[in-house]
Amino acid sequence: MTSLHTISKAPSSRLFECCLPALKHGDGVLFIEDGVYYCLTDAGLAVSNPDLEVFSLQEDLDARGLMNRKIDQADVIDYNGFVELCCRYDKVISWF
Repeated sequence: MTSLHTISKAPSSRLFECCLPALKHGDGVLFIEDGVYYCLTDAGLAVSNPDLEVFSLQEDLDARGLMNRKIDQADVIDYNGFVELCCRYDKVISWF
């Protein structure tokens, strides 16, 4: 069973670090709201699992002026893509 993990808080919350032990083969991570700050290269996003899909929400990147500062490791998706991800994975786990 695959899961989409959504991270909605800034890196200072350490939510992504808490999420890492729960990630399994085939899971995905989506950074939304202030979680998109993880997508900055200086935010320390370190994903060592090549099977993990990483996404960030375009509207939240835009709202924070980060669209041109995103990292290559995260695929940028819009709200329609968010809905598609929710349908693709077996369950959605929100970290907050």
